[in-house]
Amino acid sequence: MFIVVIRAAFWACVVDIRNFDVNVHGLTLSGPTLIFSSQPASIDMNDVDPEFVSEWLGVFSVHDSTGKEVMAHYRYYMPEDRVLLRELIQRLRRPRHSESVG
Repeated sequence: MFIVVIRAAFWACVVDIRNFDVNVHGLTLSGPTLIFSSQPASIDMNDVDPEFVSEWLGVFSVHDSTGKEVMAHYRYYMPEDRVLLRELIQRLRRPRHSESVG
């Protein structure tokens, strides 16, 4: 129990929790880069291929062709925000259908 308290105190002093926010502005997705990092990144959702989107054990990861990545654990967010994040991730995981000229 003591270790949990020390770890929580460390994170409270070192990490700015606002940097864990995931934001969508137009076609730009911004958020944390690593699970334990508070450095935010921004990626262009038009530059995200479905193979660059993953979910595993409650962690989601999205990266673009330049290698910039937004990655976080769903449990960091409120339940209603988790629903929105899961919907966004599912949408990004679907292959885009190119329009055919016929």
